[in-house]
Amino acid sequence: MISNAVWGWWIQVNQQLDMFELVDDMYAEDRLFAEDRLSTAVVAAPSIWKILVIDDEPDIRQLTRMVLRGLRFDGLGIEVISGFNGREACAIMEQTPDVAVLLLDVVMETDQAGLEVVRHIREELKNGFVRIILRTGQAGQAPEPEVIAQYDINDYREKTELTSQKLITAVTSALRAYRDLRLIENLAMNLKRERESLKRAQAMAHFGNWEWELDSGHVTFSDEMLAIIGLSRVAAPTGIAVFLDRIHSEDRIRVEQVLSNMAAIGERSDLECRIVRPDGSIRTVHLVCESNHGDHAELSRMLCTVHDITNTREVEDRLKIATTVFGGAMEEVHEHMRIATKVLENAIEGVMVTDDKGVIRSVNPAFTRITGYDPVEMIGNPMKILHNRHLDVAFHEQLWKSLMDVGIWRGEVWNRKKNGEAYPQWETIIVIRDREGKVTNFISIFHDLTEIRASQKELHFKTYHDTLTGLPNRDLFADRLNQAVVNAQRNNGKVLVIFLGLDHFKKINNSLGHQLGDQLLKDVAARLRTFIREGDTLSRLAGDSFGFIMREIRNTKDAVFVARKINNALTEPFTIEEHKLFLTASTGITLFPEDGQDASTLIKNADMALNRAKVTGRDTCTFYKATMGEQANRRLKMEKNMRQGLERDEFVLFYQPKVSLKTGQVVGMEALVRWLQPDAGMVSPGEFIPVAEETGLILPLGEWILKSACRQNRIWGDAGFGNLRMAVNLSVRQFRQHDLFDRIRMILEETGLQPSLLELEITESMMMDNVEAVITTMTRLRSLGLFIAVDDFGTGYSSLSYLKRFPIHTLKIDQSFVRDLTLDSDDAAIINAIIAMAKSLKLDVVAEGVETEEQLNFLRAERCDEMQGYYFSKPLSAHEFTELLKSGRQLKNS
Repeated sequence: MISNAVWGWWIQVNQQLDMFELVDDMYAEDRLFAEDRLSTAVVAAPSIWKILVIDDEPDIRQLTRMVLRGLRFDGLGIEVISGFNGREACAIMEQTPDVAVLLLDVVMETDQAGLEVVRHIREELKNGFVRIILRTGQAGQAPEPEVIAQYDINDYREKTELTSQKLITAVTSALRAYRDLRLIENLAMNLKRERESLKRAQAMAHFGNWEWELDSGHVTFSDEMLAIIGLSRVAAPTGIAVFLDRIHSEDRIRVEQVLSNMAAIGERSDLECRIVRPDGSIRTVHLVCESNHGDHAELSRMLCTVHDITNTREVEDRLKIATTVFGGAMEEVHEHMRIATKVLENAIEGVMVTDDKGVIRSVNPAFTRITGYDPVEMIGNPMKILHNRHLDVAFHEQLWKSLMDVGIWRGEVWNRKKNGEAYPQWETIIVIRDREGKVTNFISIFHDLTEIRASQKELHFKTYHDTLTGLPNRDLFADRLNQAVVNAQRNNGKVLVIFLGLDHFKKINNSLGHQLGDQLLKDVAARLRTFIREGDTLSRLAGDSFGFIMREIRNTKDAVFVARKINNALTEPFTIEEHKLFLTASTGITLFPEDGQDASTLIKNADMALNRAKVTGRDTCTFYKATMGEQANRRLKMEKNMRQGLERDEFVLFYQPKVSLKTGQVVGMEALVRWLQPDAGMVSPGEFIPVAEETGLILPLGEWILKSACRQNRIWGDAGFGNLRMAVNLSVRQFRQHDLFDRIRMILEETGLQPSLLELEITESMMMDNVEAVITTMTRLRSLGLFIAVDDFGTGYSSLSYLKRFPIHTLKIDQSFVRDLTLDSDDAAIINAIIAMAKSLKLDVVAEGVETEEQLNFLRAERCDEMQGYYFSKPLSAHEFTELLKSGRQLKNS
């Protein structure tokens, strides 16, 4: 009797899936850059997607229209426009520039008509947005790769290739690319507007800035900075000398000394100096400079704001002259007063004059614009009405001391507007004294820094936070970890670092769409935030990875408790739209000071622990161990040794016989690679094959195996051992090589082996990855005259509807079924079903891993064609295999 499990498997194998009927609105909600994430972007939303179909065959146009009529993307429908030839295509594109996708026949009026249309769209109409898919009904009409790249052609297909599923997939991908190009354009325009706004704000406030990278010496100047020193963007070099050369000769040594001290010890400084422009004019500027530290606490760059206070100084000087100089000609006094008044009325800085008690006596129009107070509301009131209530006593004492000692104070303060809003301002206060030296007035000159501070704050947030979740990004994470380590060193404390990676998030993203994936990441971030205490940090490091920094951890038990608490938080399902999603996570944990003495080491070790957690089964928590680094080093060493081994011919081939179950004779062999390392001896393929796959070394190794196996089989053929078929495994990377056909053809020509004596083995899972492309590759290979076998059959998910389309010759039953066939009725039934199916498709069957006579007898009874395994022979060296052939040894008949 066959169990229900086997019948279920048999039905799955025989199901005929018509994939063309399954295409629905699966892409409709796929928004890679969701509009609700782009609050500053003005995204032009089309009302419908326009698709232009150009083909000189009416049936093709009609069929395309029918296939696309129900397609929706981003919630919008499709409008299909059609044309007959290249001239119509050019005319329609000129009249309808918002066409999203062009399905274009290559051969129409002429063989190159389609490419002429592409050239006209890109070069004449300057339309770089429309996504172009070329189609042809004539094989061999593919344009050259450089033509595809030059004219930004999205895809090229023969019409026979474009089934309804593939057409919809190609069009959906093209629509996505078109939408993203339009969105990127809008983002670029928004960024440009933001930069122009900051530039205008700096110009209005006469505030420039420069940033000096101390390592490279490179200096970045803002436009207003260059305007202050009288240089243009084109003429300005990028070194600090550009700025120093413009400093007045009497001030230069003082400024250079300040900058030199800052570069050495990193203190904040502010000072005034004079700038000499190329035209000889002199400007007075106020500098505020501070240094930033890099990852390793060394000074990395210097930032400096440059405020042109020339007008302010002129106002100050004129006010002083107007109020202190008396006794000259009356007309001159009145003229100076008139000029001073004009300056005050038109200045962009606010000006306030008080008496010696701080009672306001006059204000200028700019004062009213900035604070919101009318002159009548302020005159007669004390100036403290404007002050922020939270200014401390020490600040007032320092300000007053500066006024009394030197007669002037400059700095940044917070004041209040009429509506109660606190705002930052740059203020200069001047003391006016009479001839006896008695204070008579105070003059305050100030301007609002709100707009500049807001722009700086926004830019800072975008630089150090993740745009999707709002969490700190990897840079801010590293900075905070560095601070936590420094604090823990001072207090003899511990710091816990946890890296968390969502398991199988890529599958969710690919199957349900990026919009849902983005929302899931937001929801995960929101849930994880609930576990963060004040002073701790949660960060989105990249993709589906999050990082935690937790202070005041006492021991590893606390770390385990926190990690379990975080993992348990994800056990509750996430509900997004109509989907209920269950997540698990892998975590890697490191502790300071046990696992590292600095931030970079802790990050590296946490990442290593996370990777180990994923490798060992996911949904698990792994502490960093020093052996992980040793394992990584061993892996790197193995990669290096493998490269050397390929150069030094350390790899050898062994051959396991394949025996006919009808005749008992050896009919072929499978080539198996071994690595004989001089220092370590024989290395297991289970150790070096995964490294070869990961590093790409599988390509040169695989080509060597193929060439060596063909050469050896030719040697056996020349020795008179008959027509033995050599089986060689192809890796996934090899099979995906675009020039695989040419490589194998050249190897056959070089070795002189008959193609019919070579069998290429690929796995069942490789066949089901991009089925149409796999069929094309197999068909080309079969055209050489060689054979193709499916290795490890029964472990994948191929269906009969696909299997019968592949140009294969042999199915190899995986040894996992053979191993227990005499003990497990399900395994026996599966083998029976595989053999029956193969016979119905006229395919040969080879059983792998045959080790007992009972297994052999069962396979003979079920009419299996061939076997290989230790029951007949283990893998043999070339010499041992030759001796086997010479002996004429055969499998005993039952």
